[in-house]
Amino acid sequence: MVGAYFLLPMTCALNLADLGRRVRTIRTGRRLTLEEVVSRTGFTVSWLSKLETGQLSPSLEGLVRLAEALECGVDELVAGLSVPPQMVVVRHGEGTRSTPKESRTAVHEELANGWRNRGMHPVIIHLVPGGRRHAPETRDGQRFLFVLEGQAQVAYGDDSITLTMGDCVYIDAAIPHVLRAAGNHPARLLSVACDTPPAAARPAGLRKPPSRGG
Repeated sequence: MVGAYFLLPMTCALNLADLGRRVRTIRTGRRLTLEEVVSRTGFTVSWLSKLETGQLSPSLEGLVRLAEALECGVDELVAGLSVPPQMVVVRHGEGTRSTPKESRTAVHEELANGWRNRGMHPVIIHLVPGGRRHAPETRDGQRFLFVLEGQAQVAYGDDSITLTMGDCVYIDAAIPHVLRAAGNHPARLLSVACDTPPAAARPAGLRKPPSRGG
């Protein structure tokens, strides 16, 4: 049996719920059972059932075989169901700026506020030297930090490292960490936080970064 689970190679995605309803409507209109369509296509009953309930995206080959089994054209299956891909463009300087409650020495510039249900949180962090040491940050998930300009000090758990322009670090964001500008000059970092399920494995211990001398 064949199950086509690959994404349809189109510039626009399909509304899977509507596609499933349309397939079911055409199938029942032709008085075909799931088993009869399966015998014509080689798919499994599970595959076809998931398709009709909007739980999977078929390949182009899968749609062609399904259309043949239902005695209709592929265009009849997908016409009007395309969904333009979501895209958020933020021009230079147009990010939403805010100052976290726990810090007076950092300004966050949100880069993807317009994206619905985003799983990543890209932010440009502007660090100002001096000021009081603020409370450590924690959040579920992981975080990637890349220094765009200046030097930044990252206190992570019991460790503290200094990153310069071009350096980066990937951390477990659930471990308390603090970002500060190192020295007397401002710093600018790209921060990308990624949500992960609570059950996701976390590192067994903190790994110290390699020294610059090798």
